[in-house]
Amino acid sequence: MVKRPDKIYDFKNDFMFKHSLGNDQDPDAKYLLKLFIEGILGIVCKSITILNPDLVVENIEDKDMVLDIRAQLDNGDYVNIEMQSSAFSKNQYQRFQIYGASLLSRQEKTGDDYKEKIRHVYQIIFIDGIDKNNLKLYDKYESRNEEGKVEQYNLITRVYVQMPYINIIKKQKELKEFSELEKGIYIFENGLTDDIMALKGHKVIEVMKNKIDKFNKDEELRDMAYKRSLNRWANEQDKQDMYEKGKEKGIIEKNREKTKQLFKKYYPDENPDILDNLNNEQYDRIFEMILDNCSVAEIKEMIK
Repeated sequence: MVKRPDKIYDFKNDFMFKHSLGNDQDPDAKYLLKLFIEGILGIVCKSITILNPDLVVENIEDKDMVLDIRAQLDNGDYVNIEMQSSAFSKNQYQRFQIYGASLLSRQEKTGDDYKEKIRHVYQIIFIDGIDKNNLKLYDKYESRNEEGKVEQYNLITRVYVQMPYINIIKKQKELKEFSELEKGIYIFENGLTDDIMALKGHKVIEVMKNKIDKFNKDEELRDMAYKRSLNRWANEQDKQDMYEKGKEKGIIEKNREKTKQLFKKYYPDENPDILDNLNNEQYDRIFEMILDNCSVAEIKEMIK
């Protein structure tokens, strides 16, 4: 369970993340946004406008709420940024794709000029996991053909920033050799560690430390971040419980079918449906009884 901390130091807390980067009126937040957007996407933007700057505090206990950052660049393109503190999963891959499509579809309004209003959507997803098939810091996805050519007028670009990979990079070079972008990702993944704080004169470190310090001076913000962590933890536990129940159900169904097949083979004149709605232990026992040439009457007696 999530222990209530005196202070919050983890940028992987999406409440902390949104508070730190989701304000285009704050010079420090604008610096971080520009650093991550330009560095990760490889584009240059003169201005960034946050479209959802408010933290919806009243919905903080909504376990499924996405605390993302939706921004628009000076050329009209959209950038969506979110922090995902858990590793990859099938459900997450699908959600990211569906969410990207929804961000694109929001632009369409009846009667508008289609050519003028549809803008490119970029997704930047900071995730605390690594796809073993794609060992890189940035894993970029776009619509391509079989030859690898990007589809003409492609409208969605999705980039996974695989944060743990920054520690692999650290084994290859010193922290002082990191770019400002790499230092920022390192702090996202590991926090303001002693080795990162030992570096002096690096703006990204100073800005992110300043963000942490200001956040922790506000007791209400700390409380909201804690509640967010607690609810995210509960949500993950619920999903795990559902997975375990589904896994158990699948095992029972497989056991039932196997037992019914054997039952039909040895007792072809009997209705195998008498074996429905039993538990795993019962199916194991019946399977053994069939192999031991027990009578149908004995099996029915055991089921009672």
